[in-house]
Amino acid sequence: MKKLLILILALAAGYNAFAQQKSKTRYMNITIYSPSERHIDNMIVTRTDSAQKITDLKIILHPGSSSVKFLAQQDNALLQLLKPYYDKGWKLVSFTTYIYSFKFPSQMFYYYLSKDE
Repeated sequence: MKKLLILILALAAGYNAFAQQKSKTRYMNITIYSPSERHIDNMIVTRTDSAQKITDLKIILHPGSSSVKFLAQQDNALLQLLKPYYDKGWKLVSFTTYIYSFKFPSQMFYYYLSKDE
């Protein structure tokens, strides 16, 4: 009986130790720059280790007859840029956008992603 009790306690302790181990989470920040309503020019990917990859995109958007069609076209372009990361298991933690104007209205899109390993 003692051996059975010791075995059950050992298994329970082993299960608790295994259940408390947490996976390592990596983070990534993706910034997409749109200098005007008709262009998406750059994408900057910054990893947890602060390594950066800057990509020149030069995506030209064609405003349609309505602002809804244009917004749909812009959303499609942004999601196509993020799709490879989603396919690799990255998950969206937060998103924000910032609109500013010097000479022309410009827009920045910030995506914060995480991935458990």
